[in-house]
Amino acid sequence: MEPHVMSRSEASDQETPSYRSPARVLARFFERSRDLWKAKYKELQQRIKSFRTEIRDLRRSRDRWRARAEALERTIEELHAKLQEHFQQCPPAPSR
Repeated sequence: MEPHVMSRSEASDQETPSYRSPARVLARFFERSRDLWKAKYKELQQRIKSFRTEIRDLRRSRDRWRARAEALERTIEELHAKLQEHFQQCPPAPSR
C-alpha cells in the first residue's frame, strides 16, 4: 500500500482553520477584536507620551533645583571665606 501524498491544495486546506460560523459573523468578530486591539494600543501610546512628558518636566525641574542648590552652596562658601578673612584681620577683643 502506497502512502498518501498530499497535494498543495489539500495541505493548505489542513493548515487554514475551518470555522463553523458564517463569514459575516466571523468578520464582525475579527473587526471588533481588531478595533479593541487598536484602541488598547492607542491608549498605551498616549500613556507613553504622557510619561515621557512628565519625565522631561521632572528632569528640567530637578536640573533647576540642582543649579539653585549649587549656586547657594557657592554663596555659602564665599560667605564662609569672607568670615574667615574678617576674623583673621580683626583680632578678638580682649576678655575681662
